[in-house]
Amino acid sequence: MTEQATGALSKLIMGFEDVDDFGALATDGFEMPIVSSTLRRSRNKIQSRVIRSNYNPGRPSGGNISVAGQIVVPLDSIASWYWFKAIFNTLTTTGDGPYDHEFKMIGVTKRISMSIEHQFLDLAVPKYFQFTGCKVSGFSFSVGDEGEMLMTMDIVGSDRTIVSSPFDSAPTDLSSYQVIENAHAVFKEGDATFADAFNVSFQVNFNPDTSKYLIGGGGTLGAIPDGIMSLSGSNDFLFKDTALLTKAASSTESSIEMTFAKAADAKVNVKLPELEYGEADPGIDGPQGIAVSLPYEAYFDNSSEASSMVVTLTNAEAHV
Repeated sequence: MTEQATGALSKLIMGFEDVDDFGALATDGFEMPIVSSTLRRSRNKIQSRVIRSNYNPGRPSGGNISVAGQIVVPLDSIASWYWFKAIFNTLTTTGDGPYDHEFKMIGVTKRISMSIEHQFLDLAVPKYFQFTGCKVSGFSFSVGDEGEMLMTMDIVGSDRTIVSSPFDSAPTDLSSYQVIENAHAVFKEGDATFADAFNVSFQVNFNPDTSKYLIGGGGTLGAIPDGIMSLSGSNDFLFKDTALLTKAASSTESSIEMTFAKAADAKVNVKLPELEYGEADPGIDGPQGIAVSLPYEAYFDNSSEASSMVVTLTNAEAHV
């Protein structure tokens, strides 16, 4: 009897495509630690509208191909470098070990596309689902739970093929990573340590254009250009005073910075240099302690970072 494939014995391999050849299968792969991946190809059947002198529906036609899904990954010291390279479009590395890798959104530099491969290795005949022309359309994470930090990435792509061999037979193994934990977090609000927050969320959307299907392309996207990104979230904190409520009411510019430090060579720093809070008063929901949840919108206006979001990953890899 043929055995069912299992997620535990499957792999996800990611590789960067040529910046000038969108959708061309990558050649160098990296075995990525993941929690889950719902990336999949789908294609609707379009009901025929032809009148044929009877009540039966005619044969349907094929719709355009959609490649989309979410990949959930641990925030870590090694593999996250590759995801951040795909997410952001500008990278600067400094230091001589440990190394600080600073990722920014500089608004005139295009982001790179990826090839992503699902390997189903415990099938009687292993199969490899190769997704090409993939880009991170958005990502999110929240701080304040317990255990390991997880990041969710929304992925869109151009096409998928099923083959019998991988695009890289010897991908780079990234299993030496160190997972970042919620317990490692230190939070700053307005450049000062803020000890009363219990949940902080970040949601980024690059608003890519997924509407341009090529004539003669078999229903696939010919490009996935980015739009103007949006960056929002919320700051949930204990209600002890009205300082942040006053900031929200007066539209006072502030900032948020989150630092995760597991070791000298395993750190992640996330900074939003410019943001404004939306107003949201606390209520009296019962006898328990009162909390406040303030939404925010981040942006770039005139900060010295010249980016609405800056992520600095510190590890022992030079990546030269």
